[in-house]
Amino acid sequence: MLIKPGKDWQWNFCHTKNRLTLDLGAEMFFVSSFSKKEVVADALITRAFSIEQSQDFYNFVERIEQQLSLPEEIIYHIVLNAVAAKTFYKPLMPKSWFFNPATSVSSTQAGNIVQLMSAFGSRHYLIVESNTKASTLLLIERSHQLDDRKELVQFGLIKVMNDRLMPVRVNKAQAINAA
Repeated sequence: MLIKPGKDWQWNFCHTKNRLTLDLGAEMFFVSSFSKKEVVADALITRAFSIEQSQDFYNFVERIEQQLSLPEEIIYHIVLNAVAAKTFYKPLMPKSWFFNPATSVSSTQAGNIVQLMSAFGSRHYLIVESNTKASTLLLIERSHQLDDRKELVQFGLIKVMNDRLMPVRVNKAQAINAA
C-alpha cells in the first residue's frame, strides 16, 4: 500500500486552486476534483481526516482492488475523491432520466463498481453511498456523455435511482479508461 491514512492528514480548502485538498504530510497534497460551489460549508474549515473517513478509505480500496485491476496511484485518486465526496459534497437530486433502466439491478453496496448506460454508451462508476431507492456515484472513467449538451467528467458525481445500476462482472483484466 502506497499511502495509509495518518493522524497528520488534514482537509483544507485551497482558494487559489478553488479545490478541496488533503494534506497527507511529508510535503504531499491531494487535490480533489471538487470546487467551492460543490461542497458544503464544512469543507472550507481545516479539519483532521477522521476515523470514519479512514474506514471508508480502506473499504473503498479493498472493494476496488477486488473488482478492477488498476495501478495503485489511480485507485488512491478514485478513493480519495470518493471519501471527499461522501464527506463534503452537497446533496444531489437523482438524475436518472439520462440513463437506461438496467435489465438486472446491481448490488448497491458502497464501493461496488457499476455501469450506467446513456444514449451515448456505458461507463464505470463507483458507488459512494446508497439507500434503498437511489445511489450517489463517482465516475471513474475520463468522461461520460449524458445527452447532446451534458457531459460528466472524471470524478464527477451523479445520483440515480437504483434501477439504473447495471452490474459489472468481476473481470480484473477488463480495461477501463480511468488513467
